[in-house]
Amino acid sequence: MENKRYDLMHRHLLMTAGELLHDIPFSKIKVKEICVAAEINRNTFYRHFVDKYELLDELLNTSVQSIYATLDIDKFKKYPFETIKAFHFDGTIEVLAFQLQDRTFEDLFYKSIFKALSTVTTDQELLWLVGSLYVVQLWNTNRDVPYDLRRDYHILDQIVTAKQFPPAETNGPLN
Repeated sequence: MENKRYDLMHRHLLMTAGELLHDIPFSKIKVKEICVAAEINRNTFYRHFVDKYELLDELLNTSVQSIYATLDIDKFKKYPFETIKAFHFDGTIEVLAFQLQDRTFEDLFYKSIFKALSTVTTDQELLWLVGSLYVVQLWNTNRDVPYDLRRDYHILDQIVTAKQFPPAETNGPLN
């Protein structure tokens, strides 16, 4: 019975943190806020996670493994941002687009994706693609007006495919 309670609380904490990610940048979320939202004390949180970074890592790892199980790998390799955009269950793409504006989340997100994919595949092309997505996302977040993942995924896919960024003065799609 104790293991069942532990597992339920563990999932509750993951779900609570996931809900907070809808509205608060990850770097601004405090363990105290997770505890208040989950209606638990800090000791309970620390029985499950070392810190909020470990919680996020598990949340992302679980998500990546779930997505990978249903992922069309060939389509992902050809149109990675379009494929990511297609994962819109429970507002996932909106949360992801919001959180990728937070540099702390962005770094942890790509590290977690790479780590999770490394455990389920040895496909070097796929692993290199994840690195390319990270580079394109870093470039994009440093633009004056970043492309929107939900709307401009085709431009981001074109950048990955061409392995070159649009000329700075046009800020549009590649020719």
